[in-house]
Amino acid sequence: MRLPTVLFFFFSVCLSRGFIPEKYSGCQEKDFGHGSIVCVCSEQECGEFESGGSPLKAGQFAVYTSTKAGERFKLSLHLFNASFTRPDDDAVSLDVNSSVSYQEILGFGGAFTDAATMNILNQSNSLQQKLIRSYFSPVGIEYSIGRVPMASCDFSTHEYSYDDYSGDFELKNFSLAEEDKRFKIPVILSAMKDSNKEILLFGSPWSAPGWMKTNGRMSGAGTMLGKAGDKYHKTWAIYFAKFISAYVASGVPIWGVTVQNEPSTGFIPGYSFQTMAYSPQQERDFIKEDLGPALSQEGHGNVQIIMLDDQRLFLDNWVDVILGDPEAAKFVSGIGLHWYWDFLASVKDLTIAHQKYPNYFMLATEACSGFTTMHPPMGVVLGSWERGENYTHSIIQDISHWVVGWVDWNLALNMSGGPNWVNNNVDSPVIVDTTHHVFYQQPMYFHLGHFSKFVPRGSKRISLMSSKKTNLQFIGFQAPGPDSTTVVVIMNQSEIDIPLHINVPGKGSVNTIIPARAVQTYVWNT
Repeated sequence: MRLPTVLFFFFSVCLSRGFIPEKYSGCQEKDFGHGSIVCVCSEQECGEFESGGSPLKAGQFAVYTSTKAGERFKLSLHLFNASFTRPDDDAVSLDVNSSVSYQEILGFGGAFTDAATMNILNQSNSLQQKLIRSYFSPVGIEYSIGRVPMASCDFSTHEYSYDDYSGDFELKNFSLAEEDKRFKIPVILSAMKDSNKEILLFGSPWSAPGWMKTNGRMSGAGTMLGKAGDKYHKTWAIYFAKFISAYVASGVPIWGVTVQNEPSTGFIPGYSFQTMAYSPQQERDFIKEDLGPALSQEGHGNVQIIMLDDQRLFLDNWVDVILGDPEAAKFVSGIGLHWYWDFLASVKDLTIAHQKYPNYFMLATEACSGFTTMHPPMGVVLGSWERGENYTHSIIQDISHWVVGWVDWNLALNMSGGPNWVNNNVDSPVIVDTTHHVFYQQPMYFHLGHFSKFVPRGSKRISLMSSKKTNLQFIGFQAPGPDSTTVVVIMNQSEIDIPLHINVPGKGSVNTIIPARAVQTYVWNT
């Protein structure tokens, strides 16, 4: 059937309109004296992106700017072959080459811990909706990945598993906890409803039930009793399958599972909360003899198995042991990485791992600030711009070396950085203040949003080349689809403005200035 000319024109315009710049408004600034501002979200107002804008015009591009000085997603529109400022002979030139592409991006997100979901629901209905919308909806920063602890972790109010009945190898008493039913699942369902894209959810266990461990409890150093292939390991593998089935039955699809959160901590004497040790050989054998076969047999063979879920320091040895074994490797889809000890290992280790095992994705599965006395203070620091910069630095560094996505830790914490049953309190991009009936969007939230909002799943990292060494940090992407956009994120951590000349083949160029202590996202139609 031939479409009438008017209808054809209508559909062409609707389906090929390109990027629509949306203004961010409603931030109620508050300065707690820690270097920058937070945005206060109340019953009356909360910052969000306004819908209904006009598409970019030919030769036009959008710039979103957030600064230590207080700008948050400030939108400005410009034309190629124009100048924000006078040309500077000493300016760095940045060449954007979208014809050279690298890995496909999976997405960005955070964790639906007990603490996070309790804090979200410990507010009025209106504030609950505003907080979830701020993360997952089109008027927010559009997270597309979520991590779900399997039973308890330190960010729970107590220690529990899904089957605390000793010797229950048939898992007859397996049951989701009240924390899943009252907190985690309802918040996840709300996020799924608010999002206009698929949220990829992956589960992570902190420990098997205590009766399966050598030390007799979930907390503290210890390994799984027995060895791979025995009744303990078979039961533990079925536990994963039952978790997936229970969540699916509740309307929550599980895209993946990590084998174990930070298995290295299970070897630390006196470790204070839930953990379970694996050597790379033990994890390899559990995957190939128990977990992989169990998920396939239970109808969950499509669920992604993610190995390691620990520090970059261990990457080289673990990938060789596990992915070097064809019987284990056939069940594995990706590698999970935490950021806490990144200073102990070269970022080049990521590229080496990718070159050796290019068919397995690397995903940054956990990060947070305020976790160590090495970078005080610990816990919540309202308005810390430096913590946001640390996030952007990590994201740019990781993705520049083949990582496909970046997942933050708790979506929201209280004013003390909890609850955490062992007082291992940390910071979060969103802090809930129930005393004043508000929540605070921290600089970390905005730094994450400069990626998650503008770099959709399926985007590919592209080549950016600078003419000389610079203090600027940058990365580029090309989004998928017929209305493809090019996205460039640039951060200036220095105390001075830095001039920059950007060259885009087929589009033109622009002379600009990257403000001091700023992060910017540039977007144009490809």
